[in-house]
Amino acid sequence: MSTFAEIRTAPSRNFKITVAYDGRGLSGWQRQENGVTVQELLEEAVGKVCGHRVIVWGSGRTDAGVHATGQVASFNTSSSRTPSQIIFGSNSLLPANIAILKAEEAPPEFHARFSATGKKYTYDFLTTPIRHPHYAWKSWWVGARLRWDRVEECLPHLVGEKDFATFRSLGSQEKSTVRKIFRARLLSPEPELKRLELIGSGFLRHMARAIAGTVFEIGRGRVTPLDFPGLIASLNRALAGAAAPPQGLCLREVYYEPLELADFQE
Repeated sequence: MSTFAEIRTAPSRNFKITVAYDGRGLSGWQRQENGVTVQELLEEAVGKVCGHRVIVWGSGRTDAGVHATGQVASFNTSSSRTPSQIIFGSNSLLPANIAILKAEEAPPEFHARFSATGKKYTYDFLTTPIRHPHYAWKSWWVGARLRWDRVEECLPHLVGEKDFATFRSLGSQEKSTVRKIFRARLLSPEPELKRLELIGSGFLRHMARAIAGTVFEIGRGRVTPLDFPGLIASLNRALAGAAAPPQGLCLREVYYEPLELADFQE
C-alpha cells in the first residue's frame, strides 16, 4: 500500500471531508481483512467518483459500533471533481448509514490525523427505569438509580494535562499516555438521557469508553468523589471501570485550530 507521502508527490489536490456514520453493523473506522469498515466503503465510493484509487485518512479510529457525526478525513486526488460532485457522487454509492456531509479543498500539508488539535466525544446513558428499544442502538441503558450529582462532582478532576494510563486499554501501544482534557461535563439533551461530553487534545485507545464505564461506577457508588483523584493518579487500569459498551459513544467534532483550557471555561 502506498504511503500518504508517496501519493502526495504526484500532481494532486488535497481534500478534507466531514463524515457521519451509524456504527451499527460496521467493524469500526479502519480498513481490515475481516469486517466492513467506514474507511473501506469511503475509499471505494470516493475512488469511483474520482476515477482512481484513493486512500482516505481519518482523524482517528473508532471502534466497531461507535458512531460519528463529525469524523474528519482527507485524501489526495488528481481528479477535477468539485466538492459538490464528491459529496453527492460518493453518497449515492455509500450505504444509508454513512454520508459525507462536507467536502472542501485543503492545503497540501493538511492531514486529517496529524493536523488535528483536539476531538469532542460524547457518551449517552439512558436513565429510564425500563429499557427503551428506540434508544438501544445509541445509548447505554443504566436505569434510573445512578447518583449523577456524584458524577458531576468528579468530572472536574479530569480536566488538565495528565497521565491517563488509568483509562488506557490493556495492550495498547501508545508511547505516551499523557493527554490534555479541556472539558469534561454532564449534559441532559433529553429528559431520559445523560450525556458525558469530553473534549481533549487526543484520546488513548478506549479511553473515552473507560471514562464512561468509570462514570457508571461513580453513579452507583463503587467509586466515590473522594476516591476519584487518587484513581486517576494511580495509573492503574484495574481500578477504573470496564469500558462502556460502544453504542453510546459518538465522535462529534474534530478541531484543527489551537486549543487552550481557557477556551472551554464556563
